[in-house]
Amino acid sequence: MLLPSGLFAQQLGKTISVRVVRKPVDSVLARISEAGNCSFSYIGKPFRADSLVTLTVSNKTVRQTLDQLFQGRMQYMESGEHIILQRSEAVRERHYVISGYIRDRNNGQSIANASIYDRTDLASTFSNQEGYFQLRLRDKGRQPSVQLTVSKELYTDTNMYVMPGFDREVSVTIAPSKPVQLKEFIVNDQVEKTWLGKRLLSEGLRRQTDNISRFFASKPVQSSLLPSIGSHGKMSGQVVNKFSLNILGGYSAGTDGLEIAGGFNINKKDAQYVQVAGIFNIVGGNIKGVQVGGIFNHNLKSVQGVQIGGIGNYSEGWMKGAQVGGIYNIMGDSVSGVQIAGIANRSKGNVRGLQVAGIVNRATGKALGGQIAGLANVYDGNVKGIQVGGIANVNRDTAGGARIAGIANYVENDASGMQIGGIANYTGRNASGMQLAGISNFAGHDASGMQLAGITNITIGSFKGFQFSSLFNWAGGSMQGAQLGLLGNFTRRLERGFQFGLVNVADSSGGISIGLLNIVRKNGYYKLSIYSGDLMPVNISFKSGRKQFYSILAGGMDGDLHSLGLGFGREFSLRSSRWAITTDLLQQNLFNREWKSMGQAYRFIPQLHYKVTRWFSVQAGPVVSYAEYEEGIAEKPAKGYPSFTSGSRSAGWLGWQAGISFF
Repeated sequence: MLLPSGLFAQQLGKTISVRVVRKPVDSVLARISEAGNCSFSYIGKPFRADSLVTLTVSNKTVRQTLDQLFQGRMQYMESGEHIILQRSEAVRERHYVISGYIRDRNNGQSIANASIYDRTDLASTFSNQEGYFQLRLRDKGRQPSVQLTVSKELYTDTNMYVMPGFDREVSVTIAPSKPVQLKEFIVNDQVEKTWLGKRLLSEGLRRQTDNISRFFASKPVQSSLLPSIGSHGKMSGQVVNKFSLNILGGYSAGTDGLEIAGGFNINKKDAQYVQVAGIFNIVGGNIKGVQVGGIFNHNLKSVQGVQIGGIGNYSEGWMKGAQVGGIYNIMGDSVSGVQIAGIANRSKGNVRGLQVAGIVNRATGKALGGQIAGLANVYDGNVKGIQVGGIANVNRDTAGGARIAGIANYVENDASGMQIGGIANYTGRNASGMQLAGISNFAGHDASGMQLAGITNITIGSFKGFQFSSLFNWAGGSMQGAQLGLLGNFTRRLERGFQFGLVNVADSSGGISIGLLNIVRKNGYYKLSIYSGDLMPVNISFKSGRKQFYSILAGGMDGDLHSLGLGFGREFSLRSSRWAITTDLLQQNLFNREWKSMGQAYRFIPQLHYKVTRWFSVQAGPVVSYAEYEEGIAEKPAKGYPSFTSGSRSAGWLGWQAGISFF
């Protein structure tokens, strides 16, 4: 029973070298018999004797030589020095090994780190420093040939076909790729070149990516413990999976279905539908669907769908859909949809939709929609929509819509819509709409609409609309509308409208200024008058504004009785330039020696003026008065005061006034 085993080692295990070209099988067997010092016998006709065979073996066993000759269609038995050949469909080995050397076709040098792989089963290996490789393949039975591909960076892919089922040694030469003049272009870093990719992907996986850049396969399922330990082995980076389950972490060409990882998922290309990882997802292509990372998601291209990162999401392309980052969302291009981050949202392109950040929203391009930030919204492009910043909104181009900031809104170019700043609103050029600020509104050029400020409104150019502040309003150009500054108002040209404040200033005016002092530089009206009348014997008044409408500040005295008055009036020119008529309405407050209010008198004063010179005139006319007073105020009728019935508190009468005017 031990004899056949010993003979097997003696006959089939002998090493021989044979080379024949187009010889019959009988002749080939004779050469093998001579080289191995053995003889062959067989029953019947297990093979065609007239078949022509070309065979070359070097330092191979007799068994390996027969396998190559008959391609597994024979089984062998030994008896003494005889080897018996018998036709059989015997079961072959479940696995076999293809080995050999990879060399440069031009110079014959060995090529290290070349990828040798089976496109069907995704088995792969690398050549060593001497160019030698061994690839273990699974035998599938009746298979005419197996296609193997040799790929190496900077070399042309080379295919070879080998007979399956038996160990074989081959020699392969590959040619360098032809040089191509490329146009200048920008290439995004691949996932293998990211910081995490370099540390989590083995050198073999990264080398495979460098060698195999154009071959990708699709498989229904992948399972892995780590990127290099899984069902697809070193070819995992070349496979797009329908379902992928990665215990700690997985690596694939892409996902076209569902991918789940306890730790992380790394995809070279696109991922669509659902991707969930306990720590992070890195995708080198586009995302379409839902992506959930316990800490973060990193995408080298665009995102369409929903991203949820416990800490953040980072995508180098555009985003369409919803992003939720516990701390940050960063987009390398535009955003269309919803971004929510605990600290910040950053987009290098346009933003369309809603951004919500605990601290800041930042975009390089345009923004359309709503942005809400606990600290600030900052945009380099145009903005249209609603901005709410806890401290500030900063727009380096135009802005439209509504902006609300706890401290300030800043727009470098034009702004339209509504701006509400707790302290200030600043617009570098034109502003239109409503500006509301606790301290100040500023427009670097023209403005229209409404400006409301706690202290001041400043428009360098023209203003059309309504300005209100507790201190003063400034319009450097023309003014059409209303200026209400409790301290004062200034405009270069009051074309239409009015000014109301203690002091109103305009270079020229076509409107109305109401205040204690109204200064119109070019077509202004100023009169200083000294006069006497039925109510007070000595009075002085100052009129300022325009001829069509002026304000009056007046005062008078009579012993212990004093008066202060405010009013307004108009001058009508007659045909002669020396004559004019003024119609004034004046309200005078009466005080005793201790400046205690004694009553008020309301007086209509038409006066006829005669201009003696350009700077001096005399005037006189009747006065219609109505008074409300304290009892006892009219105790001296002999001095010209109206005689009132004892106990009455109001009265009306017809009086007089005459005096002189200067200016």
